[in-house]
Amino acid sequence: MPPENLSSRLQAALAVHAEQRLCVGFSGGLDSSVLLHLLAKLAPVCGFSVSALHVHHGLSPHADDWAAHCERVALSLNVSLAVQRVQVTVAGEGLEAAARTARHVAFAGVDCDWIVLAHHRGDQAETVLHRLMRGTGVHGVGAMRARDEARRLLRPLLDVPRSALEAYARARGLHWIEDESNTDTALTRNFLRREVLPVWSARQPALEANLARAAGLFAEGALLLDELAAEDALRVAPGEADSLLRLRALSVPRARNLLRHLLVRACGLSPEADRLGEALRQLCEAQEGVRLVLVEQALCAWRERFWLEAAVQAEPVPQVWQGEASLPWGAGVVRFAQDRGPRALRIAPGAVRIATRAGGERLRPLMDGPSRAFKQLAQEADIPPWQRDGLPCLWQGNDLLWIGGLGVAAEHCCAPDEQGWQVAWVPWSDQGQRKSPGRRL
Repeated sequence: MPPENLSSRLQAALAVHAEQRLCVGFSGGLDSSVLLHLLAKLAPVCGFSVSALHVHHGLSPHADDWAAHCERVALSLNVSLAVQRVQVTVAGEGLEAAARTARHVAFAGVDCDWIVLAHHRGDQAETVLHRLMRGTGVHGVGAMRARDEARRLLRPLLDVPRSALEAYARARGLHWIEDESNTDTALTRNFLRREVLPVWSARQPALEANLARAAGLFAEGALLLDELAAEDALRVAPGEADSLLRLRALSVPRARNLLRHLLVRACGLSPEADRLGEALRQLCEAQEGVRLVLVEQALCAWRERFWLEAAVQAEPVPQVWQGEASLPWGAGVVRFAQDRGPRALRIAPGAVRIATRAGGERLRPLMDGPSRAFKQLAQEADIPPWQRDGLPCLWQGNDLLWIGGLGVAAEHCCAPDEQGWQVAWVPWSDQGQRKSPGRRL
């Protein structure tokens, strides 16, 4: 591809980003050097602004020199450059993956409309092979996207061979750095790039293009699966009374696809296929309540419904009510509003406190009825066992006046015309979790 064709191609791809702020992920290597040079020249023509970010991983003894090189290049192009140092922590993943995670954390903090990355067709082919080696599914083999709106990433060179980038760089006299780690074939990507793909391509010259095309087809399949999951989510309605029954009515692949979709929508992550399949089995076979932690979410089932909630719930902090309209409670709030009548409590600011249950609590919801055990009230209110110890309780001395979601102590309620306080527990509600507009109990 002639250098002028590459420029024209990129101009057409970025024309829709006029008046937007583009930030190039600039490592100083060949690929990102070409991308930054192209965008700096196209910015006045296309109407977007360009900046750059160099992520300083600190993994090489040459890292400081690389950052200085990037600063010189950016200055020569009149492009603003930020250098961000990151800490690469390898915990349960390889060095490559850990460094990539650190980069994306840095990208997420940039004040711009899009992060523009220099991945090319060869990178896409490597990604497909790498993920196939790991046994990934359709979404994984779909590989990188030219436009990733969730993470604000653009990859305008994704269908361009590296040879075209090298030709552009040499024609323009560009200088770039060579990362010595790129020759280390102990790293899987380098092994694929240096040992596998050249041998395979010698037998099948169109291999790289075919793998990139396959990635596009897999990405289409992944999109269709996502659309199906979105429709199933509307019909199954996680959190609703019969959602678990509706989930069990789906075929296993379709139910697994729905759970994956819900997890990605909730936290951007999905567990391995085997772990997800085992979680689905436990969910569908559970006779009692179940809470399974998957990545950053917990998959919960109680009676005939299922939902997702945060894996780690905020701890409630006991406190004294001083007349505030609301007080934080764990991952929710307890609200207070003046009211009259038998559903309002006879309380005064400073005289009551909010805390968790101590054990053995009983409550008399009706003046002419018996006191009821906490466990019985929680079962009738459909509160899962793992949520019960975190319910807010309103205490006045040693007297229990109210339990969030369960009810009030009738002996502490106001007379019909007496002024008091209505107390409502509003638990945090996430997408896919049971919705609660506020429990006025």
